[in-house]
Amino acid sequence: MKVHIENQGDAAIRVIVDGDTVNDSMIDPGAAEDFESATEGIIELRELGGGEDAQGDASEQTERA
Repeated sequence: MKVHIENQGDAAIRVIVDGDTVNDSMIDPGAAEDFESATEGIIELRELGGGEDAQGDASEQTERA
């Protein structure tokens, strides 16, 4: 599965593809990236709150494709 994700929000988004939290990605506000998942087909989006880093606790929203 291939997806294009555009962050139109005010906070960075952490993107986790197929449960791989070691190789996760960040999308800054206003940025966009393309992602491809393996056979599992799971891409998680986690919006990070103000001042939070990529490894910190954040309000989470998970999208399943």
